[in-house]
Amino acid sequence: MKKLKYFTAADFRMDGQDVSDKMNPAFLDKLDKCRELAGFPFVLNSSYRSPEKNAMIGGATYSMHLSGRAVDVRVVRSDQRWRIVKAALSLGLSVGIMENAVHIDDRDGIPVLFHYYASKRRT
Repeated sequence: MKKLKYFTAADFRMDGQDVSDKMNPAFLDKLDKCRELAGFPFVLNSSYRSPEKNAMIGGATYSMHLSGRAVDVRVVRSDQRWRIVKAALSLGLSVGIMENAVHIDDRDGIPVLFHYYASKRRT
């Protein structure tokens, strides 16, 4: 994994395994900048997912997690959620709002802002 200011390989794990080498380097640069702009440490609930893991948790078929271009950042306060959303959108990233996390991804095309419904749909 490339050297980042705010993240190490230990931040990118799936089922206890290091998946930092599966993360998209351009996305990691934006994620590092997003963390800087938000101004507080990010705890990642999810980063790269294997197709098997994604299917097991009911992830979207074309989830950005599958290509290492998405993370879910834990939030415990609303001001954290706002700071992440503001920073991510300023960088052209897409954002999904969850009850206790914010999904950030770098999809092709125009960035989107969405929320997760009660069905717990995941991307």
